[in-house]
Amino acid sequence: MAAPAAGAAAAPVTDDVDAEAFKRLYPDQYYQRFLAEGVRPDGRPIGRARAVTIGAGTITTADGSALVKVGRTTVLAGVRLEIMRPDETAPAAGALVLSVEMAPFSSADYRPGRAPDHVSAVVEKLSSALLGSGAALCIAEGKAAWRALLDVYVLDADGCVLDAALLAAVAALRDTRIPAVRNTREGHYYAARGAGGRKGGKAGEAGLVEGSPTAVGLGRLPLALTCCLYGKHVLVDPTADEERLAGCGVTVVVDGAGQLQGLYKAGGRVLADTATLVRCTEAARLRHRELSALLDASLVGQ
Repeated sequence: MAAPAAGAAAAPVTDDVDAEAFKRLYPDQYYQRFLAEGVRPDGRPIGRARAVTIGAGTITTADGSALVKVGRTTVLAGVRLEIMRPDETAPAAGALVLSVEMAPFSSADYRPGRAPDHVSAVVEKLSSALLGSGAALCIAEGKAAWRALLDVYVLDADGCVLDAALLAAVAALRDTRIPAVRNTREGHYYAARGAGGRKGGKAGEAGLVEGSPTAVGLGRLPLALTCCLYGKHVLVDPTADEERLAGCGVTVVVDGAGQLQGLYKAGGRVLADTATLVRCTEAARLRHRELSALLDASLVGQ
């Protein structure tokens, strides 16, 4: 049976067609019935984002980690540190190496042996948002620096994967405590790790490198919010079902000062006008304040 075109009269729901079947057969009509009442299928108002939880330090064997849930979207991020020799072109900088993987059960779009198309886009945008985070990881100029390996795992991709991945990455990097570093007479550098992989060693001890970094610099604190356009409505923090129905999606990345750090449009059938982009940006600034408070609360006692 072919579904009626968008904008056609909604088909009646009978006793033979339950709500879930109606949603599959006529997704636009199903959704429009909720919007006519000013709500979305999950009960949220049109302009409200989903609830967020942040659990810092969830991987005890990592140098930093965080588990983030945005509604049902779930992302785990972990940081591993290793000492490297700096690149000759940037002798006073370390490196941030990023990888993103999706669990096989994370999305109905997942196919074994082939990463979903949007994974590479998530990696590119995360790299852009976190650009410069490795600059403050120098141990000894031209001799040693930290390489931070940031692994991001998408466990449930129920919409706004980039938003949740960036939040998890930022939380994991902020949770990271860099060990003290010692150097030998031969010029070798190694981590003086204490219990649990956290910072060890005391200032003034023989061989201890003074002034080595103790945390990953995240001065801008970039965070993202995605909105999508569905008809005349701007839906904040859409679910995967809403993203599939939307005319287009817009992701806004802002920093702690409310400055725009990135603006991305994920394809779609329609264009986002200036007024819509302004609304999305203002919503992103409000979301940043909410998320930064949750970040601070999650790191208390870490």
